Amino acid sequence: MHLFETEEGDKWVCITCGVEQEEMITAKKWEWIFDRNDQTIRCSLCGHPDYDIDD
Repeated sequence: MHLFETEEGDKWVCITCGVEQEEMITAKKWEWIFDRNDQTIRCSLCGHPDYDIDD
């Protein structure tokens, strides 16, 4: 999960949305802060974690 600083506050973005929304992220000048591997964090764009864990 990537954490970005935005004009509306910090937002977590999953790997998939990071790739799919790269143009929007660049256009809005979101600044990357750091990455974290944590399944409890949800993407602010799609609401899902980076990966689903299979039982």
